[in-house]
Amino acid sequence: MKATKIYYKKLFNLGNFSNEEIGIEIEVEPGEKAIDALNNARKFVESKGDPSKLINDYEYYKSIVEHPDNYKYSEVMQAKEFLKKIVSDEDLPF
Repeated sequence: MKATKIYYKKLFNLGNFSNEEIGIEIEVEPGEKAIDALNNARKFVESKGDPSKLINDYEYYKSIVEHPDNYKYSEVMQAKEFLKKIVSDEDLPF
């Protein structure tokens, strides 16, 4: 048997009996080991973390960028870096 695609998903508990599932399907390239593809898929899903925390962090950092005079320079730069990472199309870990 030969693995040609790997799918990894994780269910995150959001509270109040709500859940969100994040997953990714990866095509196994010729010569690539299935375990490596699985590890890459796992890294990607785990890097997204808890969706409710991500939304809260996004709103917090967006507020910092919108009102930079209320924060230290380092906080503004950290917020900009976070937002840049969130909107990047090239955030796959492989």
